[in-house]
Amino acid sequence: MANKVNSSVSSFEPFGRQTILRPKRKDTLRSLAFAFFLSLGIFSWELFGSAQSKSLALLADAGHVISDSFAFLLSIFAVLVADKKPNAKMNFGFFRVEVFAAFINSILISGMSVYIIYEAVQRFTHHQEIITESMLVFSLGTIGFNLISVWLLKSISSGNINLRTAYLHVLNDLFGTIAVLVGAILIKFFSWTWIDPLLSLILSVFILRAAFTILKESLLILLESSPTFEEWDHLKKDLLRIKGVESVLSAHTWTLTKGIHACAFRLQIPNVSNSKTILKEAYELLRGEWKFEQIYIQLEDLSSTHTIDGIIAKTLHDIDSEEWGHHHHTHDHPDHHHH
Repeated sequence: MANKVNSSVSSFEPFGRQTILRPKRKDTLRSLAFAFFLSLGIFSWELFGSAQSKSLALLADAGHVISDSFAFLLSIFAVLVADKKPNAKMNFGFFRVEVFAAFINSILISGMSVYIIYEAVQRFTHHQEIITESMLVFSLGTIGFNLISVWLLKSISSGNINLRTAYLHVLNDLFGTIAVLVGAILIKFFSWTWIDPLLSLILSVFILRAAFTILKESLLILLESSPTFEEWDHLKKDLLRIKGVESVLSAHTWTLTKGIHACAFRLQIPNVSNSKTILKEAYELLRGEWKFEQIYIQLEDLSSTHTIDGIIAKTLHDIDSEEWGHHHHTHDHPDHHHH
């Protein structure tokens, strides 16, 4: 039994070391869930209100709210997967799921915004009669819901970035709905029906800008872009300042999810160097000053580098181009490995 336990622990350790686990807090989860369901309620309320009043501005504001609902959902996901540990299949954990969700979200929200912009342009040439009483009632109701959200989230948002973000989203929604209310008043008293499509255009542009930012950020993460590309020269100089590091043989930096970065370096050192000290200083530099959460460092003397480069060159020469990227696990295992 003891052997089985030890085997289980040791089999997990390669995937658990250096893993970044974000703290899971039940109060955070409850508050974010409340913000999410309330924003869904506001979205449904405004969607119904838009159908009743024929107001495109209410529909645009509903699009703004549903985009924030996705933001809350991603924050909830971040809390839920905080203790989800890496395993043999998902070595880096599950952070990329939220990046992929943000990517899909930004595309859907962009599509909604483009549709509203198209409808707004149509309404400038083909005026739509708006039932201002309904527009006023539904915009006032939305302001009431948003005020409840702002009051509740403001009291618990200090010191927590997820709740702070949720609070700012709701505050932003409140200002958007106030704009719709002002538009309803202007239409009622001055018959300025062009205010409705104009508000729709303005709100849609704000949504599109936010969606584009999320799309760009998530796409760069999914494409493994480097978070330090603008500061590469600075990073390289810092590594070369470590006593005993002669050159940086290879460097990779990437982002697992927003705010969680990883790096892998091959560093050349002299034969007689103190590898333990070099390794300690390199980790302290990359973790302390550069804020990398997952760090992988390989120290090589000149002989080791020649050997490694020779193996890589020979392997690439032997593999046909159509086989690149395919894994052929052909070597036999001793029988005792299977027991």
